[in-house]
Amino acid sequence: MAGDWGASCATGLAIVLGGEFHDRLGVCTAPHCDRVYVDVSRNGTRRFCGTACQNRVKTAAFRARNRDS
Repeated sequence: MAGDWGASCATGLAIVLGGEFHDRLGVCTAPHCDRVYVDVSRNGTRRFCGTACQNRVKTAAFRARNRDS
């Protein structure tokens, strides 16, 4: 069971790296997050691994702007 899962992941990674979407592989830009993601968005501008990291960064920026005001 675990071998099948690992083989599927390896196959998917090989397809991404060897195909036209090799530039869509990225690392989350949130501080203290090192997760890797495949950007499947239409325009290829994804920066975060998920909405939790995105919300955390945007909330911190919002609070920093309000603190300075």
